[in-house]
Parts: sequence; structure tokens; C-alpha cells
Amino acid sequence: MRVAGAWAERLATPVRRRVATPVRRRARLGALGCSLVLVALMTAPATAGADGTAGGSGSATSTSSTSSTAADGSTTTTAADGSTTTTTSGSQAQINATEAQVATLEAQISQQQNTLDQEDELYNQSVVNLTGTQASLQATTASIAAVKYKLAIERNNLRSDAITAYTDDTSSTSVSQIFAAPTSATQTRDLYEKIGAGNVALDVDRVQAGQRQLSATRSKLLAEQKTENAQLAQENQARQSAATASAASEATLAQVQGTLAQQIAQQAAAQAAAAAQAAAAATNPAAAQQAAAQASQAAQVASTVSGGSAAADSATTAANQATSSAGGVTFGYGGDPTAAGLAAVHGAMKYLGVPYVYGGASFSGVDCSGLTMLAWAQAGVTMDHSAADQYALFPHVSPSALEPGDLLFYDFGGDGIDHVVMYVGPTLDGQATPYGADTIIQAAHTGTVVEFDQVWAGGFVGAARP
Repeated sequence: MRVAGAWAERLATPVRRRVATPVRRRARLGALGCSLVLVALMTAPATAGADGTAGGSGSATSTSSTSSTAADGSTTTTAADGSTTTTTSGSQAQINATEAQVATLEAQISQQQNTLDQEDELYNQSVVNLTGTQASLQATTASIAAVKYKLAIERNNLRSDAITAYTDDTSSTSVSQIFAAPTSATQTRDLYEKIGAGNVALDVDRVQAGQRQLSATRSKLLAEQKTENAQLAQENQARQSAATASAASEATLAQVQGTLAQQIAQQAAAQAAAAAQAAAAATNPAAAQQAAAQASQAAQVASTVSGGSAAADSATTAANQATSSAGGVTFGYGGDPTAAGLAAVHGAMKYLGVPYVYGGASFSGVDCSGLTMLAWAQAGVTMDHSAADQYALFPHVSPSALEPGDLLFYDFGGDGIDHVVMYVGPTLDGQATPYGADTIIQAAHTGTVVEFDQVWAGGFVGAARP
């Protein structure tokens, strides 16, 4: 959908959506092997027959032969002796030859994107845990310093009292005075001073016990910090490995752009539409859900290789319809936006065009939960840089009654929440949004920028309202 004015400038960059095939957490992927395959497929000549002509095996056709051309561009020639030869056009031959490799490409891109999502979420969780431990450790260290200061004062008081007692009287006299009734104001004063010295000694004991307890707490927190630092280093290494795989994936995506990418997207869109029809016509829930899953997979492929194209949008719509037919989630606009929700949406719009960067939370780059965190900060709401934490932190709302600024959460990998987007709705600032009531804003994945996109039904977990 093309939008005039300022919206057109904001929506100019296509968005490629992540591909989601469940993979086990922490799966480590090697370099993507499709690059050379795709290069070969894009430059492969048409299949030649034994006689050197384009077509299938066999001898040259007779001069009395007849020909017919099929809808797919292939030509079947029937010779006088009844034998047939099929000639396939170069472009159709390339498409036919890529069908098996496309399935491999779908799975590999899917696994890489899911692995990146999971590693980013794990890294963000580790940062949150380490930050909390460091804050507790800092507070405990400050408490220990305060206790040490108090202990020094109490010890000085006790030392002074001991010196005074030694200088003024003997121990035996002091003891007898404690058990004897005071006979004068001076004796009464001395008695209370000695009792006070005993109380100071008790205070010293209590402070020392508190210091030992705080020291034990500090030792425990130091051990936790060491463990969490090691965990963070491990997660960072995993994230770097995933980034390497992502670079290979993006290189492959760059190679499939253009005509071949459009052909793949159109094929995937057709598969999504057929699967949506199958879901609608299914006679039992299991068949409907299977068809919906096929539609979702096809739509994700179309969006990944040709995000923003008519084929990708059509495939996404078909996938959402299939999910609805299978009894899955349906999205709806709930009414007028709140001031906080609008502030959050406008906060997110400030990052339009900013590239996706794992762990990013600045104008240099953001990831999915980094964008929503920064956006809601514009409305005065604080949240962790973690999609799972954000889902747990706020009240859940029905996806059929969404308001601008609501957060939608997804589990693309099958191991828990790994993606979050922000709902926008049908209008914004008096103008229609590009996908109507299905419009969201998101930081999708590596290789994309923050953009408006169409809401996605597959993998949806729930919605929350900060």
C-alpha cells in the first residue's frame, strides 16, 4: 500500500520478516550452504537434449512433427513415429531446478533467524540478571562500610569507658558498686556510666555479628556475579556465532533478490493462498491447523525474500486468514488510543529507519525489545530490555481489542517468547496507516530497519498493555 506525503517517505524501505521454523535452544548453525547453489541456479542454462537442442533427451524431431505449448512455458513435440520431446524454457527450467533447493533455503534461513532471536533474548536476560546482582552487591558493600564505621565508633566508646573505669576505680570496687545501693549522686552517675559501658560492649557484639552477616552476603553476591559474568560471556559468544550465521543468511538473501526472489515470493504466496483455502475447507481441527502452519511457513518465506512486495503482503494476509480458520488468534482495533499509548507509538516512530542491531537500544541500532523499551520510555514507563520480561511485567489484553502502543509477543522458535512488536492501529495523526487495523511497528531482524508492517498471527503468544 502506497501512502502519500510524509508517510510515503517513512514507508519506503521494505521490511523482510523473520522466518520461523522451531529449532532447539542454543542450536549452533554452520555457514549457510545455499549461496553457491543459488549462484549456480541463477546462471544455469536451459536443459539440453542429446542432440544439442534445448529440451529432453532424444533425437531431433521429424519435419512432420507437431508441437503444443503448455501454460508453464514448456513445449511438447510429437514426432511422426509417436515419440515425444519436451522443451522447457530457460526461465522455467531455472524455477523447476530451484524447487528442491528452495525448501533447503527456507529451512536454513528459518533456523538462523530463530537462533538469532533466541540468543538475543538470552543475552538480554543475562544482562538484566547481572545488573540486578551488581546493584545488590553495591548496596551490600555500602552497608558494610556503614557498619564498619559504626563499629569503629562503638569500639572507641568502649575503649574510653574501659580507660575511665580503670583510672577511676578497681574492678572489685566496680563490681561491689554495681550490687550496692547508691548513696550519693556521684555514685549513681558512676553506676550508670558502668552500665552504659556494658551496653556499648553489647552494641559492639551486635555490630560485629551484622558485619559478619553482611560479609557472608557479599561473598555470596560476588560468587553470583562471577557466575553471571561467565554466563554473559557465554551468551555473548553465542550471539557472535549467531551473528556470523546471520551474515551468511543476509548474503544469501542478497543473492536471491530480483527476478528469482520475486518468483520464489510469488510461488510462496500461491502456496499460502492454497493452504488458506485448505484451512477454510478443513473438516477437522487437526487438518485446519496443519494447513494454517503451511500457510504461515510459506508467508514467512515470501516476506523474507521479498519483504514489502505485493506477493509478501498477499501471503501474510492468507496466512492470517488460515490461522483464523483454524481457530487461532484474530486481531481487532479496540477503540480510541490513550495518551500514553500514543506517546509510545510516537516514541517508536522516532526510530523509523534505524537499523536492527542485536542488543541495541539507541539511534545507532535497536532490537525488538530495545525499540519497545525506548518507545514506552517516552510515555514515562520503565521496562526491562527483554521481550519475555516485558510480557510478564504488564497486564495482558485481548488481541481482538487492541489499542495503539499495545505490545504483541511471539514465540517463533518454540522455546518461549523471543519477539515483541508494537500495535499502531488503523489511523495515526489523522492519516490512514499502511495496513489499516493490522498495522504494527517493529524492529524485525538483522538486515532490516525499524518499519511499519502487517500484524502476524503465526507464533502469537499474547498482548500486553504497559
